[in-house]
Amino acid sequence: MAVHHLLRRGVSGGSSIRGILLASQVLEIGRRPLSSAAAGDAAAELRGAREDVKKLLKTTFCHPILVRLGWHDAGTYDKNIAEWPKCGGANGSLRFEIELKHGANAGLVNALKLIQPIKDKFSGVTYADLFQLASATAIEEAGGPKIPMIYGRVDVTAPEQCPPEGRLPAAGPPSPAEHLREVFYRMGLNDKEIVALSGAHTLGRARPERSGWGKPETKYTKDGPGAPGGQSWTSQWLKFDNSYFKDVKERRDQDLLVLPTDAVLFEDSSFKVYAEKYAEGQDAFFKDYAEAHAKLSNLGAKFDPPKGISLG
Repeated sequence: MAVHHLLRRGVSGGSSIRGILLASQVLEIGRRPLSSAAAGDAAAELRGAREDVKKLLKTTFCHPILVRLGWHDAGTYDKNIAEWPKCGGANGSLRFEIELKHGANAGLVNALKLIQPIKDKFSGVTYADLFQLASATAIEEAGGPKIPMIYGRVDVTAPEQCPPEGRLPAAGPPSPAEHLREVFYRMGLNDKEIVALSGAHTLGRARPERSGWGKPETKYTKDGPGAPGGQSWTSQWLKFDNSYFKDVKERRDQDLLVLPTDAVLFEDSSFKVYAEKYAEGQDAFFKDYAEAHAKLSNLGAKFDPPKGISLG
């Protein structure tokens, strides 16, 4: 998210990275240009993977961390770098240990552990596609809008192709509005998209042991679901709606988290136009969020076939 310190949340688990990553590196396969028949097979595998993601969500309530996984793979994109994959973006690089160890990605190894069995089962689906498919599906299954996704992203193949650390937003920068614009403008996103994407904080929790932000637990998180603890932005933190904007605006509940980069949405004059709009109307938020999420998921991606694969 999020991309943002966004979504520094999700299920808890061990911090061991090496085993799963070595396995994932071995499983990596190359991509050849797809014939129409092969594209049909790819679509079938993607649909199968999507159904398994839905089953995973129903049993583990891992919506927030899957959203964060997709965001953080895509959010390293730099529009000022033309060469792929040096530009970063949605290319599956986040599966490699060197990138998972970036500070902004703390805890995301748990997301890899959750979806690796789906990757093993549908080996023709790239990591880049699986990360974005899981993220969009998590939004939709939590009650959010349908994201107009396309697939066919090509994976990077080596850890040397990972982007440098420091391209993702921080939670508490000295000048929050300036920081958000610096990071998201670099991706080619605008103020409306910054605010809309921030609304994904309606899902999930911040954990102080991962991000340095939030309470160890609140009345909304002490009983889970999933691993208990952390501090959520909203009371129903597994439901995707516009309550984030309402809660940040009102600031009435001490058990709900408001980061400096959340508060600034109602303090900066340009951001505030959209934040107020989304607090007032969920339909407007859903429309703008779906468009912004789809745009984010394509940043820096190389598609095979070039026009991508639509699942309908």
